Amino acid sequence: MSEPARAPEQLRRFGGGGVSAFGEMLVVGLVVTAASLPLITMLPAIAAGVRHFDGHLAARDDSLQAFMGLVWRSVRSGWWFGLCWITVLTALGAGAVLGARGVLPGGEAYAVVCLLLALGVALIGLRSAALWDPVTGWRGLRRRGSALVLDDPVGTGYLLVGVLVAGVVVWMLPPLVVITPGLVVLAIVAAERRRRARAA
Repeated sequence: MSEPARAPEQLRRFGGGGVSAFGEMLVVGLVVTAASLPLITMLPAIAAGVRHFDGHLAARDDSLQAFMGLVWRSVRSGWWFGLCWITVLTALGAGAVLGARGVLPGGEAYAVVCLLLALGVALIGLRSAALWDPVTGWRGLRRRGSALVLDDPVGTGYLLVGVLVAGVVVWMLPPLVVITPGLVVLAIVAAERRRRARAA
């Protein structure tokens, strides 16, 4: 269920109605970063960021108070989803490092396989987060997110570019890591809006 649209004068926008999408992306990046510090809350925080940013573009209530409410509801209901996601990513990342160092059988080939699997898990998690709804919750989202990775290759490409750009930004200027989740959220919203437009 989506939030009802409101007239511009009724919205309690963070910073006023003149805040640009770029400014909202920075706000989303900061809030998602803060909410992701326990790590297991990273994916639920991203899901709330996607919901909030999409609401901003659709002229729904995008106040900071409403955003924090979304973060709380997403984390409270989806921490287990985030725990599974980050645990699998950590295990695959460790396998890639150990393989690259020759500690595990297969060496570099094993490391490449682990990296590819980690990329797939990351994309499934992000596409699943894009589908989160405060009413229906997290159940069944992994299956739907997995299907979207292959069924919507262009949208998945958006996500890959968003993650790549975020990685380059952090590589060039590490302190900007606090806003890079906003770039990832922007890519997810772009992919979802394109998918919904094509399905309409």
